[in-house]
Amino acid sequence: MKKGTVITIGFLVLVCGLSVSLIWGGSKYECEICMQYKGLEECQKVKGMSLEDTVMTGMSTACGGLANGMTETIECQSIPPAKKICKEI
Repeated sequence: MKKGTVITIGFLVLVCGLSVSLIWGGSKYECEICMQYKGLEECQKVKGMSLEDTVMTGMSTACGGLANGMTETIECQSIPPAKKICKEI
C-alpha cells in the first residue's frame, strides 16, 4: 500500500471516530420550557450541553413565537419560565 493511501485511510478513520463521538455525546440535557407572555403560552423542547444554556435557548425560542419585535422579545425573556422540566440524557 502506498504511503498516501495509508495516510488517507487513517485520516478518514479519525474523522469518522470524531463524528460518532460528537453525535453520541453532543447533548447532555433536554428541557421543556414554557413561556407565558401577554396571555399566550408557548412551549419548546430543547437539547444542549449545559443546563443554563439549554434553559436560555428554550426561553429564547419560546419567546420568539410569542413576541413581536426586539422590545417584546427582551421583555418576554426577562420573565421566569411558566414551566421548566429538565433531565440529563
